[in-house]
Amino acid sequence: MAQLLGGIGNAFSDRNFRIYSIGSITSWITYFVQNITFSWVAWDATHSTTWLALVSAATTVTTIVFLPLGGVLADRHDRLRILMGAYALDWIKSAALAALALTGHLTLPVICISAVAHGLIHSFSIPASYGLLPRFVAKEKLAAAIGVSAAYTQFAIFAGPVMAGWILVHWGAGLAFIVNVVGYAVFFGTTALLRTPPAYAQGRSARASMKTDFLEGINYIITHRGLSALLVLVLVGDAIAASINSMMPAYTNMVLELGVGTMATMFSAAGIGATVAALWLAYGGLGSATASRVLWAVLGFAVAVYVLAGATALAIALFGMLLFGFFGETRRTGTVSLMQSHVDDARRGRVMSTLFLFTQIAGAAGTLTVGMGANWTGLRIPLAISAITLTIVWLGVFRRRHEITHAFSADAPA
Repeated sequence: MAQLLGGIGNAFSDRNFRIYSIGSITSWITYFVQNITFSWVAWDATHSTTWLALVSAATTVTTIVFLPLGGVLADRHDRLRILMGAYALDWIKSAALAALALTGHLTLPVICISAVAHGLIHSFSIPASYGLLPRFVAKEKLAAAIGVSAAYTQFAIFAGPVMAGWILVHWGAGLAFIVNVVGYAVFFGTTALLRTPPAYAQGRSARASMKTDFLEGINYIITHRGLSALLVLVLVGDAIAASINSMMPAYTNMVLELGVGTMATMFSAAGIGATVAALWLAYGGLGSATASRVLWAVLGFAVAVYVLAGATALAIALFGMLLFGFFGETRRTGTVSLMQSHVDDARRGRVMSTLFLFTQIAGAAGTLTVGMGANWTGLRIPLAISAITLTIVWLGVFRRRHEITHAFSADAPA
């Protein structure tokens, strides 16, 4: 049976990954339940789109400021302890939100403080989390495990909001926050059952200054010919992806001239494509995470944006979102798998946190650029320009494909 399932079966043949899966999918779903609930209570407290943006910005800015420190610490200290410590603080925050919501004391100042706390906590949990699967899953199964884990996330992105809506309608925000408290408890319980292989030893960075350590992580990406080339494509792609996700309400209304139900359908189409892509990558295991596959996925992603820019009917737009989800997830998870499989463990926290930091900045810049352009020309032209820009960048990187492939082959994992 494991052979029939390919890399997916290979991943689930690992005891640690089977246990990890229970905690991962549960906590991801409950995380998105809280995420939707938090946005709703912010809206309910203010009925202001400006305040919604400010609350979101409070989290994003805090993350950007402290993420470099989180990456450095993840390479100096035990990543599992950092992750559990950060999640414990977030668990306390979730419990506090539940108590305040149930007693009617969840005010706007509390919401803003919680948004900052969320960004601060996850500035440390994100770099540390990239070391969880490499610690507990064998290297030859790592790419498949990352693919399956990505499928969990994609499923949770849609299952979480559905559950949140049902809970909010019938029981309110307090219970929704409690659900995330329970989700964390499941994650803590399953993680306690994981067993670190006897031969595992986390690579540690040399003790230099924080600035030197952070810059070393950036320098590692820039000087690695494979990683630096893929990073360019990741940043341009994420700038476009973030803008499309953020502008989807406007796209549904301005381009398709339809309503909120259609917007949900569009996101669902992207989710189906992304889930299929994640499972496909997981099925292929380590062999599916190649630079060549990522390069072609970026081109497919550009095609999806062209389709969305020119869509004249809902069916065409849904097809575009299906491609958007499939190729977007292929390029994203493929890139993460390559980085996780090839990066030196002593630099893992800094390299992966640098990737996350850059994509956050790129996403914000892309959303701002497309949003401002759409005020003048509508959404079709900014989307078309985005697709053209990505195509030009892709052509430049594609010309170096043999050099990129060689760069990853030179330091391929044993």
